[in-house]
Amino acid sequence: MSRKRIFIVFGVAFLIFLLNDFCYCEKSQAEERKYTKEFGIFSGWISGELRRQKDYNLIPLYLQFGFNVNSFFEKINIKTKGDFKFIYEPFLNTVVSPDANIETGINFIIKYSYPLTQRFNFYLEAGLGGLYYTQHTYEQGTQFNFSEQGGGGVSFFLTKNKVLSLGYRFRHFSNADIKAPNKGIDSEEILCGISFLY
Repeated sequence: MSRKRIFIVFGVAFLIFLLNDFCYCEKSQAEERKYTKEFGIFSGWISGELRRQKDYNLIPLYLQFGFNVNSFFEKINIKTKGDFKFIYEPFLNTVVSPDANIETGINFIIKYSYPLTQRFNFYLEAGLGGLYYTQHTYEQGTQFNFSEQGGGGVSFFLTKNKVLSLGYRFRHFSNADIKAPNKGIDSEEILCGISFLY
């Protein structure tokens, strides 16, 4: 990812932080914990480099279904001011280059959110998944692959149960040596979305 893109991401995050005192929100961190489920819709831009073709660029569409799992982490003596969530994330991504194609699959993610202010959270996430893509590449001998991803971002409470998020992910996928070649494809993602807590 270029320095310009990184600067834009952090610039937007800083702007959200500055707007914190001007936006309406009744939610306190204690109130947030009463919400045990989450539904979110995310999109943005994904870009990865291919060796013998144009870059692998996509417009993602992620649906997130999240469940609060603080009780599990408390049982193993991990206590924190933040929140842990387990998220399953089906997706249908539109490949725009090197050719028009699709990519579909599901991710399983653990997400940790930490409150910076009453309305503004920082989060980290990591997970595994599987995907099928119709784009043929020189890097991968199969269309079905396994993925690992990790990243972070910021969340801002628009209302007591509506959250706007902006994040970054690094993703790697390969086929676990099922078939050669298996060089893997790395990509970077900028994601923005809205979540509803209930």
